[in-house]
Amino acid sequence: MTEKMSGGETLSMEKDELVHRAQDQMRRHLEAPDWSLREKVALTCHILFAQGHDSGLAGQITARAPAPGNYYTQRLGLGFDEISASNLLTVNEDLEVLSGDGMANPANRFHSWIYRARPDVRCIVHTHPLHISALSMLGRPLKVSHMDTCPLHGEVAFLEEWPGVPVGNGEGRLSPPHWGTNARHCSPTTAW
Repeated sequence: MTEKMSGGETLSMEKDELVHRAQDQMRRHLEAPDWSLREKVALTCHILFAQGHDSGLAGQITARAPAPGNYYTQRLGLGFDEISASNLLTVNEDLEVLSGDGMANPANRFHSWIYRARPDVRCIVHTHPLHISALSMLGRPLKVSHMDTCPLHGEVAFLEEWPGVPVGNGEGRLSPPHWGTNARHCSPTTAW
């Protein structure tokens, strides 16, 4: 337990100290549920659905499975609101279903390339939200200009042209080198 301050001591702290202090307080006071990775993927699907996103060719979520080269994804044909931990598929880099029923979205192919090129990437959420899709078609990089988007500052890569439906290997080869170390991506036809 940390010693309580009498007041005003934080007013002279540097930003890094304040961020560290806030993070420490969140770790102590905000308990994270102990969900499995499959449950987290399913919950992500439901949260996105509640915000107006849905699956199909233009909406995929994947997360690295424990075995190298494998990942979890939703079954093609199910909406984000229909996803559960029990109906997720486990697929390999060739999108062959290793466990579960149905087929993976063929547009997940570029996820395999990203996972190969970026061992630090644990999950990919790819959707086409209405407003971001409209902004991306302007063909200009997005600017972080509002407090709510500050976590994105310096994290969004911009790709001026996209070759089309991402079911080939060209889209996969194109994505990782362009990203660099950025965690997010926006192109004229897609955003994730």
